[in-house]
Amino acid sequence: MTTADRVKSVVAAVLKVPEQSLTPQSSPDEIQAWDSMRHLQIILGLEEEFGVQFAADEIDGLQTINALCAWLDEHRA
Repeated sequence: MTTADRVKSVVAAVLKVPEQSLTPQSSPDEIQAWDSMRHLQIILGLEEEFGVQFAADEIDGLQTINALCAWLDEHRA
């Protein structure tokens, strides 16, 4: 399973949307359920899924599936 597949799985579960509806460009701007509280739930879910920890100052900048995947690919060992 790729990073993108795993990220989509977490995001879909938190937002309660079908995984296939998510694209690399999916963001809070186009998904109504993706509000600030759900964004934090996505971050927590990704931390658990990937065994990483996001810095507080990075979280707001990670607003698309693609940005989340890029961060994870860069910061995982």
